[in-house]
Parts: sequence; structure tokens; C-alpha cells
Amino acid sequence: MKIVRAHSLGFCSGVRRALKLALEAAAEGPPLYLLGELVHNGRVSQKLKALGATVLDEASIERIAKGSLVVIRSHGVAPDLVARLERAQARIIDATCPKVRANQKAAAAYAKEGYTVVVAGDRGHGEALGVAAHAPGSVIVSNPDEAAALEANGPLALIAQTTLSRQEYVAIRANLARQHPALKECGGICAATADRQEALLSLCEQVDAIIVIGGANSSNSRRLAELARAQGKPCWLVEDPEDMPIALAAYARIGLTAGASTPDEDIDAAERVLERLSVKREKE
Repeated sequence: MKIVRAHSLGFCSGVRRALKLALEAAAEGPPLYLLGELVHNGRVSQKLKALGATVLDEASIERIAKGSLVVIRSHGVAPDLVARLERAQARIIDATCPKVRANQKAAAAYAKEGYTVVVAGDRGHGEALGVAAHAPGSVIVSNPDEAAALEANGPLALIAQTTLSRQEYVAIRANLARQHPALKECGGICAATADRQEALLSLCEQVDAIIVIGGANSSNSRRLAELARAQGKPCWLVEDPEDMPIALAAYARIGLTAGASTPDEDIDAAERVLERLSVKREKE
């Protein structure tokens, strides 16, 4: 078995920054709160929990002690939640990804100019909800059909969730533009997301099957798995490297990639497990 890594995989700079901020805050000692899951990776969440971090329920903001450290997740949050933290006199550590922050600012600016902001993204995803909350009257569309059915008066501005696939974005944009030719396109997809998807497409040409290491609730990890399957490759999304499917032993060349919220140590661990499977296959 040959194991081939994608040339772009794992932590993006925004996630790396968010984790660095959270770890520095944890070093100050409890109480430390995370306003939502810092990143969509269960193993990262377990690490932070072991260091004393607690996920703060939004309904409990007003009950935290004055001066409590609260880390805003990398996906960002709605402005009203920040205002509530300020009124509670929390010490806010804003770990919002800079790209997400830029999308929030763009959404707010276009809404102020009279545009209806359309956020292309997963309807229940924290990032999409947070960006939409910066633009009163905004709408989230999750697929091309919803875009085609959208009824809106006045000018529209389209902003993408950073982890959306390029294919999804193009299809949503095309359907919106048919009904609204003056659509203002603002982009929004993170370069790291695009890089990992392009690297996966290249990887698919070199291997027989794909493993994506990432959280089951990670949007970008799921999209990598979907993209691999769309290329006709057997693909598994695995959060814990020790849960690697034994079926992989049947393939000669395995491609390894990982979502932007997957730590380096998990990628290395996954490669070691695959190497063990390879040795087992050779012995058999």
C-alpha cells in the first residue's frame, strides 16, 4: 500500500490562530468559556475541555461572573451576542477567523447601502448565521433550488460561507443571477478551502481511495469527502485515526487529506495507522 498526502491539508491559518488564542487563554486558568465549539473538531474540543474550557450556552451569558474569559469561536457570532458579553463585563477574546470577519463587515456594509444580502451556505451553520446577523434583512440560501426560488425586491449582494465548495457557489450564483441580473457578487470562499479542494482533485488522479481526516460536523471536511465521491473514488470521513476502516487494506494507493479544522497530530496518526494496515496486508 502506498500512502499519498494531499499537498494542501489540515489546519488553516484561521483555525491555527483560534486555537492559539484559546490555549493562551486556558493558560490563565479557569473559568474559561468558549462561545460555541471553537472549531468543528471533536478531538480539539476534548483537548480544550481537558484544559478547563467550558462551552457557554448563549442563554447563560448573563449568569457568568464579571471578568470571565470568553473566547468567540472561529466561525464568529452575531453582534447581539457580543453586546451581551460586553454588558456582562466578560473579557472577550475574539478568535473569529479573519476571513469570516471580512465577510461579516462586507455583509454589514452592503446592508447599510440598501442591498438584501444573500448568504450562500449551510442554513444551520454558525458562520452563515453569524454573517447573516450582521446584515438586517439578509437571507441564507443553502442550494441552487433555494436560490432560484428566492423572491426579493431591490438589489442583491451575494456572500459565500468560507467553507462552501466552488461548485456549490457557482451554481447558486448562476440561479440568482437569472432572476436578478444586477446581482452584486462579493465572493467569500476562503482561499484555504479552495486550495484543499483543488489539492484533493489532484490527489484523486493518483490514488484508488481517499481518507478525509476531520470532524463529522465539519463543513469543509464533509465537502472534501463529497468531492472525492463525486470523482468516483471510495472515500471515508474519519474523525479518530484509530477508527480507520479495515476495508482500506484492499487498496494499493490511498490518498490522505484533512479538513481545515484537523490538527497536524491527527494527520500524522492517521498515516501511522495506514502504515500498519499496509504491513498487515503484506504479511497476509
